[in-house]
Amino acid sequence: MELPGAIGVWRRMLETQADLVDALETRFRADHGLTATEFDVLVNIPSTTTIRHRELLDEIVLSRSALSRLLRRLETRGLVCQSADSADQRGVCVALTPEGLRLKRDSARTNADVVRAAFSALTEDNLGELLRLIDRIHPQPTEPIEQ
Repeated sequence: MELPGAIGVWRRMLETQADLVDALETRFRADHGLTATEFDVLVNIPSTTTIRHRELLDEIVLSRSALSRLLRRLETRGLVCQSADSADQRGVCVALTPEGLRLKRDSARTNADVVRAAFSALTEDNLGELLRLIDRIHPQPTEPIEQ
């Protein structure tokens, strides 16, 4: 069933995004043994310095506890190392290991390949127009509907 107007476009955007994430997940697992969420975390850890857990949470869509569990798994695999924040012992910093940096770079190339393939039917002008249209979408908070 085709939905009219903005709702139909929104649904199509969600479906397309889900299809692209599925394609990325498939390639990340096959080529790198990563999930899309693991890739998202690795790609948001700086290549040459540490990042605090709190700052990393601002860059990704995970709860604090989910991030902690995921970082423990990545640490067990030798991809990241975690240490107490020297400026604030209550905080924890995370850094990429050499293997984590290699995997970040390799999987970022895979990410770029999958995304370029997904957008390959669009010209540079199409991409520019799509970006301009997306930039015009501005979600507004609405008042809750009283029951």
